[in-house]
Amino acid sequence: MDKFYVQLDGFSRQLVHDYEGVMEKVAKLGYNGIEIFYGLHGGYTPEGLKNFLGSIGMEVISSHVETEDTEENLKYLPGTGCRYMINPGLAITSTKEAYEAAQFLNEMGKKAKSVGMKYGYHNHSNDFLKLDGKMICDILIENTDPELVAFEMDIAWAYRADVDAAGYIRKYPGRFELVHVKETKEFPMKLDFMKPIPKEKQGEKDISGWPKLDPEAAKKLDEALSINCELGKGIVDMKAVKAAADAQPCEPIYIVERDYAWTGDIFTTLAADAGYLRAL
Repeated sequence: MDKFYVQLDGFSRQLVHDYEGVMEKVAKLGYNGIEIFYGLHGGYTPEGLKNFLGSIGMEVISSHVETEDTEENLKYLPGTGCRYMINPGLAITSTKEAYEAAQFLNEMGKKAKSVGMKYGYHNHSNDFLKLDGKMICDILIENTDPELVAFEMDIAWAYRADVDAAGYIRKYPGRFELVHVKETKEFPMKLDFMKPIPKEKQGEKDISGWPKLDPEAAKKLDEALSINCELGKGIVDMKAVKAAADAQPCEPIYIVERDYAWTGDIFTTLAADAGYLRAL
């Protein structure tokens, strides 16, 4: 694989302290660009961010955008050269909500298209749960316009739901325009529906986009994230996924999402990820 990107959430805490330095370090590892997380723009104007990244051989390929932040990002992202605005996940617990979510994605797709981008949806394991005998993700894909809505296959979350990611991509060829490259160990938790979290219970986030946690809670979160192990050392068949994604009538965009630094350092971990993909 000679072209791949990286999602900023894995090193957002470092970015807020040295945006340019961290981006330059990531560029030297061989990543072709970024998927923005939590509006981390480094204080740049859209054109300024595009120019800075271009100067170090990178670009903005996509951005994860919470629903409530859609309007401001419709104004900001086009100037960066961003091609995709991705919804990071929706709380769907009934068949009615699934069909309503599909319509919502279509409406967002129209808005994104009006400013030169495409809207997308990122799956989690719960999107493979069934409602009245049909997977949530099936409902979303089959009831959205391919011209307006793309899907970002998070490989690890599919495997954690006991879904063969390669087979699922083959089921809907051309819909998975983006692929989140992520390894995983076996998932020990029982799958459940994603439920909306009341605003008063969401907790405060720090400037990097991660929730503020006390040391004990942070340690537990880190232990939970360690399921995101070294590429090629978990249960994901990355070669099969790549073959399925590459066989689509669209050219897939591969984006590393690194939840856990298995080497003990996020940058040596990202270097190993890049090396694995180059050899794939």
